[in-house]
Amino acid sequence: MGKSATPFKDIGKSCSDLLSKDFKVGKNTVEVKTKTANGVIFTPLATKSGDSVSGSLAAKYLFPFGVSAETTLTTAGTLATQLEGAVAKGMILTVDAETGKSAALASGKATLDYKKDMMTCKASYDYYKGEAAAAASGTYGAITVGGSLDYSVPKSAMTKYAAAAEFSAADYSVAAKLSEVLAKADSKTYECSYFHKVSPAMQVGTEVKMAKGKDVGLAFGCMYKVDKDTTVKSKVDADGILSASYKQKVSSMTTLTLAATVDTVNLNESSKHKFGMAVNITP
Repeated sequence: MGKSATPFKDIGKSCSDLLSKDFKVGKNTVEVKTKTANGVIFTPLATKSGDSVSGSLAAKYLFPFGVSAETTLTTAGTLATQLEGAVAKGMILTVDAETGKSAALASGKATLDYKKDMMTCKASYDYYKGEAAAAASGTYGAITVGGSLDYSVPKSAMTKYAAAAEFSAADYSVAAKLSEVLAKADSKTYECSYFHKVSPAMQVGTEVKMAKGKDVGLAFGCMYKVDKDTTVKSKVDADGILSASYKQKVSSMTTLTLAATVDTVNLNESSKHKFGMAVNITP
């Protein structure tokens, strides 16, 4: 029996996470996650970017009958609510709604996610935007293939599509993806990625992107786990941007992440270099 199905959005995820997670720069964030005695999870988040400060407060609760509800209030004055629950074996229904600054509701979306053995499919529809999306993938042995498409009801036309494939072994994976936004000229993009778990403590990955009329994008990164509480990562891309991050579990409930990017092409311009910090506290 082969492995369980990989959702379409997770094809190439190992390399994508290696090259993107823990590299947030240009802002500082503090997140605290607490759980009350009756099971309500509160997550306040504060973000400072330049001279501006923003934040949000989320509350999540899992009802006894298997439905979870989460509400998020932001300092921008928006309120988002999500309800999620199983409607059949392997099928999960998610309903999202969000208020706007000038309207009672700015977004209302329903999503059906179905998983069974070696296949998975997902469909969603946003009532207010009139946008529908569908994705499906199948896994056989070490190979996963899938595709997705977005459709605009007001325009009665497909707006974008994507197709991807991945080969996964015990210690490495190779993925390829083709995507296009039909409303944009020359937006067809080809992507290839390679991820290798060199050892339990070290991972490396590389990604190549090609689009018509643009330079080839290339990024290479690695992660090294110094010990059970410390992780360091680095990344360099074809634009000469060197990124690094340091993640430290300060205590049993606190994790600190420091990240920085240096523009090696413009070393003398301090505005090109960025720094970021994130503190996560989970009592």
